[in-house]
Amino acid sequence: MAEGETTRNIPTLNQPVVDQAKVLSAAEKQNLEQQIRDIYRQGKAQIGIIIVPTTGQEGIFDFAMRVAEQWKLGSAKQDNGLLIVVAINDQKIHIATGYGLEGVLPDIMVSRIIRNQITPDFKQGQYAQGLQAGVNEIERILNLDPEIAKQAADELKARQTQALQEQEAKDRTLTTAMVILVIGIFASFIVGNRLSAAVAGVTATAAGLIYGSGIVMSLVLGFGIFFLLITSLAQLIFQMFLSGGGRGGSSGGGGFGGGGGYSGGGGGFGGGGASCSR
Repeated sequence: MAEGETTRNIPTLNQPVVDQAKVLSAAEKQNLEQQIRDIYRQGKAQIGIIIVPTTGQEGIFDFAMRVAEQWKLGSAKQDNGLLIVVAINDQKIHIATGYGLEGVLPDIMVSRIIRNQITPDFKQGQYAQGLQAGVNEIERILNLDPEIAKQAADELKARQTQALQEQEAKDRTLTTAMVILVIGIFASFIVGNRLSAAVAGVTATAAGLIYGSGIVMSLVLGFGIFFLLITSLAQLIFQMFLSGGGRGGSSGGGGFGGGGGYSGGGGGFGGGGASCSR
């Protein structure tokens, strides 16, 4: 199959797993399909998996939406379709969910399934095991009481929001502390080390408290800046940096290794006509 053909032609849905990349053995595919059919018969969800070598010039999200529109997974009444798209050579995974599953399988939960259940095995080239682990986790969540599953998803969202807020507070505090330190260095040449160190230390501590970084981190930053200025270490480092021409190192990007990294995110579609975007 030509590389671009994958994005042009979407196969008809007549089986739960479509493996155009030929990475699953017959037995692996059969086992996976049996579990998916059991989930479907129980009325939990209609899951479809499509594995392609590449989506070509088309992004995996757009490709997934085209597949979802053609396959129309799930019932029009329940919108309980779920689509897993894997692009082997692109090292991409995308999971799209119907409206009816968004409460128990929101984007953050789907992303965690990709990251924790599917990706580790994919890194080792064990695609059947990764997909099996992902489907197992999806089935586990679908078998929970809907209220309990939704509560777990909401708690995960809340924890992520809190973590992001804490990280943003730390970033703002560190940025402000660096500005205060630089100002303190220049001020020390004018008013002396003691006064500039005291003012800078107090200001950095106050900034940390204002930005919500916590009293311990705020005090550590304040004392650190005070120490650097009072001992002239900051001034010395600054002068060495200027005399050295400001040379710095370079940083390189990283991957997962061991067969490549897979990235993806949760998304939504309406199985049976309704749809939503991630």
